[in-house]
Amino acid sequence: MTRIVKPLVSLGLAGVLLGAIGCQPRPSILVVTLDTLRRDHVGAYGAMPSPTPQLDALAREGLVHERAYTTMPTTGPAHLSLFTGRYPSQLGATQNAVPLSPRDADRSLAEQLARAGYSTGAFVTSPLAAPGATGLPGFGVYEAPAGVLRAGDDAVDAALSWLASGNTARPVFVWLHLYDAHAPYGDMDQKRRGIPLDESLYGYVDVASIEAAGGLGAFEANYARGVAKADAALGRFVAGAREILAEPLVIVVADHGESLVEHLATRGYAFDHGEYLDEEAISIPLVVAGPDVSPGRSGGAASIRDLYTTILEAAGIGDPTAIAEERRDLRRKSEARRVVAIERRSFERNTIAGEEEHLAAVSDGKHLVVVDSAFELVAPSGPGTVPPDLARLAALRAQATREAHAKALPVLSPEARDALRQLGYAE
Repeated sequence: MTRIVKPLVSLGLAGVLLGAIGCQPRPSILVVTLDTLRRDHVGAYGAMPSPTPQLDALAREGLVHERAYTTMPTTGPAHLSLFTGRYPSQLGATQNAVPLSPRDADRSLAEQLARAGYSTGAFVTSPLAAPGATGLPGFGVYEAPAGVLRAGDDAVDAALSWLASGNTARPVFVWLHLYDAHAPYGDMDQKRRGIPLDESLYGYVDVASIEAAGGLGAFEANYARGVAKADAALGRFVAGAREILAEPLVIVVADHGESLVEHLATRGYAFDHGEYLDEEAISIPLVVAGPDVSPGRSGGAASIRDLYTTILEAAGIGDPTAIAEERRDLRRKSEARRVVAIERRSFERNTIAGEEEHLAAVSDGKHLVVVDSAFELVAPSGPGTVPPDLARLAALRAQATREAHAKALPVLSPEARDALRQLGYAE
């Protein structure tokens, strides 16, 4: 296990003065990222029977964003968007295992919160979220698996132990990452054995091997078990943290969704994410609960990168670039007709070629518009015809994505490449 520990930073004179004049105390902030959780597999979003009773309970007391999207259906880039407020293409991090550039280090939420007097800790379950892969500074404690994977329950134990060990004299910022739903599906033993991979394509599409392993239904059932396992870990963490912390702000979000078998017949693509910008891969559950949050549901479009502004505002730091960079505080409902964008990740080789290749997508909460490599609209979803301005914006985002991909991709280290391959990525 990788464990990075830095000395705690004193609140200093500013903190003393705040306490003396009776200012509203800043809340502790808990961010839980549920890796690879499809929105339609959450009870609060209509899944029946629900595999997520813990997240559903949190949703009943918080604000549910019904139309939230990732910035890229890939673990590393999506998390960097959350922690910096920027799109992956702006960061130059358009694939897994590409860490945050030192030029963007000051954008790190943990860095800013640590400077503001927060105790900061990260407890993650995959090497894709480890310090070397993210490059995120500012965490006083950053625990990651020494091997390929770590059970979510182990990360919960570590996070609660850290909270209980006296790190709550000042507000805390905790990031808990749960990989249980991510492929390879199933429990930890099943994950370690892996699942069939056809590297001539992209994704887990070796159909003969899948059938030999129990069929498509067995894989879908194992995915659902992983979702339930992550939800149980989430519930245990939130309950335990609330016993230690006074009214923390709790944010639960997926980094991206997952393709199951929807496109296997037409694309030869199943049980994965990243190549396409379909609804099931880019739609994410996003729930905010705690101080200054009114329970309810928001139907406007929201982005995972909005959580950057949400956290800075909740911590009393503020985000002076929010308006210029088009972010919102998700403790409030997102307005109707707001547009968010989603980018396609970069690949070292284009493994699924053709006109259906997706470049970018935009959504206004009602319509989802996807643009392909020929700059044509791909199966837009939503009521009625696509608004012309939305189609134009989607084309512009696709052009920007193409330009970002035209740049030289960062060279992955042999260690990073090996970790990706063990996780089933053919990058």
